[in-house]
Amino acid sequence: MSGQPAQEPVVTKNGDIYEKRLILKHIETHGVDPITNEALSAGDLVTLRVSNTNGVKPRQIAQASIPGLLQTFQNEWDALMLETFTLKKQLETTREELSHALYQSDASCRVIARLIKERDSAKRELEQLRQAVGRGAQGKMDVENALPGLDADARNKITVKSQELSAQRKEREPSPDLSTVEQIKSWKSISTHPPHKVSTPGVLCVEIHPNKQELTITGGVDKTAVVFNRDTGRKEATLVGHAKKVTHTMFHPTVDDVFFTASPDSMVKVWSRDGDQGKVLHNFTVHKDEVVGISLHPTFEYIASASKDRTWAFHNIETGKTLLQVTEPDESPLTCVMLHPDGLILATGTEDNIVRIWDLKTQKNVASFRGHKDHITALRFSENGYYLSTAAKDNILKLWDLRGPKNIHSLKLDSPITCLDYDYSGKYLAAGLGNQIRIFTGRNFEHVTTLDEHSDDVTGVKFGKDAQFLASSSKDRTLKIWGQDK
Repeated sequence: MSGQPAQEPVVTKNGDIYEKRLILKHIETHGVDPITNEALSAGDLVTLRVSNTNGVKPRQIAQASIPGLLQTFQNEWDALMLETFTLKKQLETTREELSHALYQSDASCRVIARLIKERDSAKRELEQLRQAVGRGAQGKMDVENALPGLDADARNKITVKSQELSAQRKEREPSPDLSTVEQIKSWKSISTHPPHKVSTPGVLCVEIHPNKQELTITGGVDKTAVVFNRDTGRKEATLVGHAKKVTHTMFHPTVDDVFFTASPDSMVKVWSRDGDQGKVLHNFTVHKDEVVGISLHPTFEYIASASKDRTWAFHNIETGKTLLQVTEPDESPLTCVMLHPDGLILATGTEDNIVRIWDLKTQKNVASFRGHKDHITALRFSENGYYLSTAAKDNILKLWDLRGPKNIHSLKLDSPITCLDYDYSGKYLAAGLGNQIRIFTGRNFEHVTTLDEHSDDVTGVKFGKDAQFLASSSKDRTLKIWGQDK
């Protein structure tokens, strides 16, 4: 027993538990049990062995009272608050560092964008310099390969035709058969036709033959152009040859069975009819990007085209040669083109919101119309030769007086206009926007009527002779004829 540690507990004969050191001292002094006063010796003690040495330790004395507990809670609360404050301070520091990093990133992006712009500008200047040096070095080779331009004969034809048409216009009286406003207000869809493949939906353009009003030519998503007779309801010819959809079509007014088509495949084609098919007479291949428009010259010997490659070109129909190719001065992709009814000037629209007027004989930009806030979607000269209507993705239709030149009226619409057409008299203007066709009259675009039976976007509109009817094409696969019931 004496070998046991003094702090070990022991049990007396009565079952009382004592600390061994204390009970031994009591026995040595008194020799009796401290509770019963019975005789008690050290041999009567039994050591109590505790097997769980990891038991819960008793509370400290300071925590054995309510004030002690309150003090402990206060200390723990203070420690928690201090830790929370430290975390919030670290979070704020992290936020400031992140904000600074984002600011630096934004500044870096701006610098990179400016450098890319300067790089692209330098590349263009270098390319222009290389071309200039190449032209100087090649000399004779460049002269041999250059486009022939407008020779004296072509200039004379253009000038004579312009004078002839200008004189005729001054003497021309309005047709007695021209539809009245009240008649156009009563228009409705009188026939609907699906000229292209139903499996490849979308009719993208329409033109009416100037002399054979029953004939229309349409271009489709199915990469074909279709000559359609609306009186018989049958296809006269199908022109197959473009690698992409056909977006522009035209008839030759004086030569039967000659057609023109253009496509995003960068090609302008001249066709002749071969039975119920078409045969390509000429391919104009000078453009390097999507062709966005074609326009026939009043002499009917030349055709103009415009492309997203930032150029417009002038072609000889009979020879199949390209005479001119002119680059847009701001190098903006072109979006549309039209020759003036007199044939001396040409208008182009650009993605830079500008309409440019070009002198065809000198190829100089003689006027620029600025006022739209988005890229030009359509433009159309009035047959009287004085006015030009333009539309853009800013939903605004504008009328320009070419004698100014100045903008004389603007009309805000609820969606962008995709196509325009004046009737031959210049009295009525048809505009396709969304799935509607709206017809206006006068210099203030007074609304005449709205035709809204298409179920998808209208892609082309064309007035018939004397505005007796209207043809329209749409992405809903249909060609519609509008007019009065007979």
